[in-house]
Amino acid sequence: MGTPTIPQEPFPIYLVSSRYFLYDADVISHVRRTHRMSGCLTGTLPQIPQQNIFLGLPLELMIEEALLLVEKSAGYIVDDVGAHERGLRGMKEEDKEEYLRVREEGRRRGVEEYVRRVEEKRGIFARRASNGEEGEVDGGGQTAEGDGDDGVEGETVFENPSVSNSKPAPTTAATAVNALVYYPTPSASHPIYHYHPDPSNVATAAPRPERTQGYPLYKHLHGNGYFLSPGLRFGCQYMAYPGDPLRFHSHFVVNGLGWDEEIEMRDVVGGGRLGTGVKKAWMVGGEDGEGKVRTFCVEWGGF
Repeated sequence: MGTPTIPQEPFPIYLVSSRYFLYDADVISHVRRTHRMSGCLTGTLPQIPQQNIFLGLPLELMIEEALLLVEKSAGYIVDDVGAHERGLRGMKEEDKEEYLRVREEGRRRGVEEYVRRVEEKRGIFARRASNGEEGEVDGGGQTAEGDGDDGVEGETVFENPSVSNSKPAPTTAATAVNALVYYPTPSASHPIYHYHPDPSNVATAAPRPERTQGYPLYKHLHGNGYFLSPGLRFGCQYMAYPGDPLRFHSHFVVNGLGWDEEIEMRDVVGGGRLGTGVKKAWMVGGEDGEGKVRTFCVEWGGF
């Protein structure tokens, strides 16, 4: 394994419709490894039917995570739409020409691959026919699957209206130009403009701590070495892990409260039963008037 790439700080955190995202895999790895933040992967992977299990980039950060990264000067907030518009306006003519050239080159390679696959299938059909074997090969190349010339795995679908199902027509590069080609989804993307957001001219205001009542408790637990993730599936605000969630089970279901906020007894009973029922402790906490955070845990015995 090679040495992990360490991105330069501060790195951009992209704000999209009041949600905070990271798009760079190196930044995401760095944030998890160095800042103990795992976030939530929200992108779906092509050709994976279990989209609720296998997710990819981008990574969505909780408001608390984005705020803490800004406070630590590790990241800065960028308005994604505004940055994209500024980048397109500042795009150079040679960058546009290069983008069009690369796109046309990819289309040409796709056409050549289409012709090659069709000829390969016809060769297989001819060999089977000469050996008296049964089987049909679609000469129209309706579906082809495999690796492209660029080494990216994926599925490529071709449709050529000039090809008849009953009598396949000869396919050449000239006839394939009009084919409808779906290229493999690349494993990496590159911007079409040479524009790198800089905090001096694109930084947006960081989220306010009052947007999330539990931020003092989040910051306190994070400062004591815990990983924290959203706790919606367990009916709480956060899940607290003693280490990376890929290696450890969570120890606490956590709710942040105001220091003078009253807690009904049924909430204490329900929280304690919930935590104990999932083999965790129910934790509540908040910041007092002196800036200190205190936490309290409830567990049920005899379960």
